[in-house]
Amino acid sequence: MARSGLLVVLAILFVDVAGEGLVYPITPSFLQALGGGTVQEAARLYGWSLALYAALTLFFAPVWGMLSDRYGRKPVLLLSMAGAAAGNLLTALAPGLELYFLGRVVAGATSANLVVINAYLVDVSPPEQRARNFGLVGAVFGVGFVIGPALGGLVGDWGLRVPFWIVAGFSAFTFTLALTLLPESLKAEKRKRTLRWLEANPFGALAALGRYPLLRSLAWTILLNGLAMNMLVAVWIPYVAYRYGFGPAENGLTLAAFGLMTALGQGLVVPWLVPRLGERRAVVLGLVVSALSLVLYGLASAPWMLFAVLVVATLGAVDEPALQALISRSVRSDEQGTVQGALATVGSLMGVVGPVAGTYLFSRFIGPQAVAELPGAPFFAGAFCVALGLGIAYRALRRFDPRPSR
Repeated sequence: MARSGLLVVLAILFVDVAGEGLVYPITPSFLQALGGGTVQEAARLYGWSLALYAALTLFFAPVWGMLSDRYGRKPVLLLSMAGAAAGNLLTALAPGLELYFLGRVVAGATSANLVVINAYLVDVSPPEQRARNFGLVGAVFGVGFVIGPALGGLVGDWGLRVPFWIVAGFSAFTFTLALTLLPESLKAEKRKRTLRWLEANPFGALAALGRYPLLRSLAWTILLNGLAMNMLVAVWIPYVAYRYGFGPAENGLTLAAFGLMTALGQGLVVPWLVPRLGERRAVVLGLVVSALSLVLYGLASAPWMLFAVLVVATLGAVDEPALQALISRSVRSDEQGTVQGALATVGSLMGVVGPVAGTYLFSRFIGPQAVAELPGAPFFAGAFCVALGLGIAYRALRRFDPRPSR
């Protein structure tokens, strides 16, 4: 039952990730067609669309986490898939910007199901297998990030609305799959008896982290690392286009390579390396490699250097699964969903802040009006954030031992 549940929730996650990646290549053009504006106006609308989606995830992640602790994981996952199907259907039918953004609101509000997926994995995984299973989550992200944009660019030639129809269809399929095949992982006797609505907001949920000394420190590491990674993702395409003169085909190639290396890192490196190093040393190694990789991205003067750094960066994949495993072992079983929701809140907050900060730095350090010609500035700032998070994690892991969950 645990194996079948794991396969179904990973399928749900794949559809979520690939679905979002599938609409990325065509969304700016779709927004320009709906709004009838310039490329620059469409780009700004695209930025607002990404920020809106991240903000909705930020606000709803703790709600879904808490509800899954009270009513079980399966009902909440079913609700999220129904919302994804409805939101993308609205977008596919949108005659103008108003209905487009309404569709993004519906999809974004129900998209924060990663917290429930993570809690499900904790439910069905013994402690010694949690790092490996969290690595599978990262691998699914990587594969979805390869397949989604590549498929989106292909089917986008058939029509700008086609990708949204496809995502709606796949979401409906995973809804049916979960409804018929997904076993509930949280037994009734382990569920919360009451709902703490004070924690069902992005800031009240963070109070759950304060109940565990280790989490209070590691949350800062996750925040700083998330800020750096979101800056990286936001400026990746503008950076390679500006520095190397890449066009859409080359952009797609770098995105595919980025996703492939992420999948290899999470799917192969994590399960092989984390058991050999232990979770604490894996956290340190991953953060060191991540900081170094960001510096090298900013220094890469030729495209081949960028791809070489991508290979090295696979070792950095070990930090997040190891952190998640440490955290899961320090939290009671009836608070796994709440804590995962609080951690997702931290990540979603950086999903709002990171793209704004990264693109602002990029714009300030390129062109004739630049403070200094330094297009890699967002990467250097990200490396500083990761290094700061490393220092916090190293100190915390020396002082505290995570208590086994009960």
